[in-house]
Amino acid sequence: MKKIVVIGGGVTGVLSAWQLAGAGHEVVLVEARALGNGASSRSAAGIRAQFGVPSTVRGLVYCERFYEGWTAHFPGSQSPFRQNGYLFLKNYQADLDAVRELVRMQREAGLAEVEFLDKAALDERMPFLDTTGVTAATWCPRDGFLFPAIVYQDGAEGARALGATVVQNDPVVGAERSGPRASAVVLGSGRRIEADLFVNATGFMADSVSRLFGGRELPIKAERRYLYFLAGLAADSDWGLGVDEFPSLPMIITPSGAYGRPENKQLMMGWLQFPRPVEATLDNQDEIEPGFGLGMGEYGAALRKEVTQFLPAAQDMGRLAAVTTGFYDTTPDHNPLFGYDGGVANLIHAVGFSGHGLMHAPFSALIVAELAARGADVGSFELPDGLGPVDLGAYALDRAFDRHEGLVI
Repeated sequence: MKKIVVIGGGVTGVLSAWQLAGAGHEVVLVEARALGNGASSRSAAGIRAQFGVPSTVRGLVYCERFYEGWTAHFPGSQSPFRQNGYLFLKNYQADLDAVRELVRMQREAGLAEVEFLDKAALDERMPFLDTTGVTAATWCPRDGFLFPAIVYQDGAEGARALGATVVQNDPVVGAERSGPRASAVVLGSGRRIEADLFVNATGFMADSVSRLFGGRELPIKAERRYLYFLAGLAADSDWGLGVDEFPSLPMIITPSGAYGRPENKQLMMGWLQFPRPVEATLDNQDEIEPGFGLGMGEYGAALRKEVTQFLPAAQDMGRLAAVTTGFYDTTPDHNPLFGYDGGVANLIHAVGFSGHGLMHAPFSALIVAELAARGADVGSFELPDGLGPVDLGAYALDRAFDRHEGLVI
């Protein structure tokens, strides 16, 4: 048994703490603010296994199974998972042979439900869409969206039930070293916590936390992204979408990467266009930049126009009601970083999810637990339930960043 400090109380840190406590370790989870105060509570909250790297597909199939069985893992909780599906629309710019090959790879990696839909099949299956200019789509009904607060709140309760200690509103401000290893962290309150192993699960703050330990520079840049909320249908639309059908809409991704999905009675929309690195802090997460508000001629209006092109019922919906913002912790290839620091022998990084941390969290927790058990980086390990091997080289800290994850929205 090891004493382990997990830094970061978002979904990755919370489920890692739960997984480690379940393996018999003495775990302290430390969060600078309240649980979920970073990207987890500002997430579009999608979950899909439609990815371009086989190990990620396998890992996300595991995550979908995990979230499907959430109430068995966390008795007394409610399910955080709505399986409305994910629909990626393709236009003439897409190489349809490559799209078919992607679907074949995903099915081979364990995502049995994913389908390639030609235009005729798409029109039959999704009559509420305007498919002008659309040539095909990929569709997986097992994908969907999550309720983040259930994940990090009930996950933390589950970790506590296994003996973990959860510290909130007390940031890590320093780390003590003993040769090549860290020996303790110091919190803002002055509290000092000794441990055998430390896990950095701090998202867009990960590089600054690594530097507190004297660790390596992490290739992560924070990118601001916005979510817009459109008041939903007040009556059935003439475009084939009824008020009662609206809550069952899938996550719809346009060929340009704009997306929309139902969120309560609203349509949540996003579009990661023209991202640029920003100086991200815990205090500026909610700042709305000029041009990204709710006015005519601003980004939200352009996004609504893009989504309406493919979901014409959106023109029958109400006004843009709200905008929120947060940060992606983005790596050069949009794949996460997992592994021991190298310069700090007992520091594990589990960061760089490029907007996919919530969906990835159960898989991330498995990887963290595997690294903790081995005491060193590992090349691969077997997922449970016969899902097959995971190549951790795709997530290594010192990789070449030449295997890009193309399905990023």
